[in-house]
Amino acid sequence: MVVLERFKEGKGPLRKALEERMRKGPLLKKLREQFFKAVTRVYDADTFYNSLRNDLKEAKNLAVIISPFLYMDKVQKFVSTKEVKDALRRGVSIIVVTRPPETDQVSNVYWHRKCIELLEDNHIKVVTVKEPRLHFKAVIIDNEIIYLGSINPLSVLTVREIPADYMIRFESEALVDEIIENAIGRKTYEQWLSG
Repeated sequence: MVVLERFKEGKGPLRKALEERMRKGPLLKKLREQFFKAVTRVYDADTFYNSLRNDLKEAKNLAVIISPFLYMDKVQKFVSTKEVKDALRRGVSIIVVTRPPETDQVSNVYWHRKCIELLEDNHIKVVTVKEPRLHFKAVIIDNEIIYLGSINPLSVLTVREIPADYMIRFESEALVDEIIENAIGRKTYEQWLSG
């Protein structure tokens, strides 16, 4: 009761804390917006791949690439990239999550299977996801960086054209954790890493 009375009078520590928070609110919001702008980028299919290669150069432990579709030319380019080879040499675990070849969701079963074999032959772990239907596209690096968008990371090759797809790059452990928890599922993600 004494705390409530002091709050009403404008004298208690709770009242002072709330007043301070209200005073700082707009400033904190502005700082969050500036931080968000500083660590967030939007990429088309061509610039996304360059950014991903740069992030793989700095990767310490893990890169999870969620690409429902695989295209042989793109997979060949990916596994032959210096940044991928160097990351694997440093002990970075690269995991590709894709659809299983034996499904009606894959247009060319033979080439999808060959892409999986090529990835595995290059010491990249492949996880196939049957249910629910895999449509999510993302890349997670060291659980600190996440790319989200409409680009199938190991399917789009920008030789003749750049499709209207995009990826947004975020640097945020909190956002990565939120996506893992609510979009992928913590248990599912941990199975991808351990299985």
